[in-house]
Amino acid sequence: MTSNKCPFHYKLPSLMDIHTITSLPWTTLYTQSAEENVTSSSVMATYALAMTVMFTVFVFAIEHALDHRQALAYKITTFPKMLEETVSKIDDEKKAAAKKDESKEKEEEEGDKSKKDLDKDKPLLPQLKEKFTKAQCYGTDKLEFGMFSAVYGLFESVIFLLVGFLPYIWDYSVSLGEDYFGLNESDNEIKITLIFLLVITVIGTITSLPFELYSTFRIEKKHGFNKQTPALFFTDKVKSLFLSCLIGGPFVAALLKIIKWGGEHFYVYVWAFMFIFSVFMMTIVPVVIMPMFNKYEPLPDAELKTRIYALADRLQYPLTKLFVMDGSKRSSHSNAFMFGFGKNKRIVLFDTLMDQVSDDEILAILGHELGHWKLGHTWSNFIVTQLYTGASFYCFSLCYKAIDLYRAFGFDGIDRPIPTIIALLLFFQTIWAPVDKILSFALTIFSRMNEFAADRFSVDLGMSKTLQTGFCSISSLENLGAMCPDPLYAAYHYSHPPLVERLSAMMKLDKKSN
Repeated sequence: MTSNKCPFHYKLPSLMDIHTITSLPWTTLYTQSAEENVTSSSVMATYALAMTVMFTVFVFAIEHALDHRQALAYKITTFPKMLEETVSKIDDEKKAAAKKDESKEKEEEEGDKSKKDLDKDKPLLPQLKEKFTKAQCYGTDKLEFGMFSAVYGLFESVIFLLVGFLPYIWDYSVSLGEDYFGLNESDNEIKITLIFLLVITVIGTITSLPFELYSTFRIEKKHGFNKQTPALFFTDKVKSLFLSCLIGGPFVAALLKIIKWGGEHFYVYVWAFMFIFSVFMMTIVPVVIMPMFNKYEPLPDAELKTRIYALADRLQYPLTKLFVMDGSKRSSHSNAFMFGFGKNKRIVLFDTLMDQVSDDEILAILGHELGHWKLGHTWSNFIVTQLYTGASFYCFSLCYKAIDLYRAFGFDGIDRPIPTIIALLLFFQTIWAPVDKILSFALTIFSRMNEFAADRFSVDLGMSKTLQTGFCSISSLENLGAMCPDPLYAAYHYSHPPLVERLSAMMKLDKKSN
């Protein structure tokens, strides 16, 4: 069976027709009708494509300006005075505490002989100053590469919009479905949608692969973080693509089915489905999916394990299992996280974290993480996510039948149905994009507030000093985090407050408590 709808059989407009985008309404070079778009007097048809392109460029311009500010911050060669004053106070307090209890310090040193490369007796400030240049170079490399990637991303996004990438790939997917599987666009929309998403995924994987390879095997390796082999990298990539098809395919099919079945109020059913799916993923990801990529072993019986369980009991955290994850096989970056529902909670420590900080600092960091749980941040974030999902799909329901929106992006085929997946993609790329940017910024602010609250919780547990030294170790000494970030850049991008702000806030709390 040979289809006459394959985009390769269409005569694409010549490059001379690019003048059509110089006046409103802008039109895509490729359209389903393969003819000049029928003009419409509606606001949507006139401004949709032009406003989407301009908003994309506008966001890029703002973020590029912030990147430039941060680039200047990374060129600073003098250690930041505020951080120096703050860390000096930590060193002075640590020295005074050591003099008061030398015997206890000796016991801790005996218990921590296995910790390598930890200059526990050496003040933090000289270590931070020693790492400052390296942190600036690491930040510069990441930022410059990020700026280059952003320029490419802008170019790709704008070109794809103007040439009509989506209608072209959709028609190509229809052609594949008809030629190889005997699928009809009207009767088999969901199956053709899966073909469409597969094609998009393949293209996205190919275009993003060079950037991922350079980031991992050039930048991260240059600064001593990458531990991945090329074989492990590509194995992870294949596993991720397999899981995307295995889980993402049925998810998308069910979502589209609900939208079509749900009628005028389909957003209610979609919200319920998304809620159930979120809970399902939160359940299987740490138990089934994550072990496919990393090894999880029980934390060996030792004093640290006893102290962690004691902390959990103190806070009435129903800890059932405690794991160590082999994060070191991919990177020397460190972390710790918690997961689980109800009375079946688990904590995971990166093996790199255990090598980089002392037991007391691990306890303080876990006190911070447990603070998120105790203060309800986990549930508040989950609720915010669900509200966001419900609001976005409700707004989508109001625009679902906006035919002029889809025609503006090349879906102008006569008597052809508008694919639901296309309606979703264009809605989130156009109408919802400004809303998403505003809400994302608000959630970033909300996240920083939660981080300060969790720090305060750990301080109230009496762990302020070790939390401060722990943050210095994992943020700047080991992970080479930015020590002097630009304030505007940090306000826009950082979900966690800058190190100096967190240290200063904890010191103020210490003064109040004293």
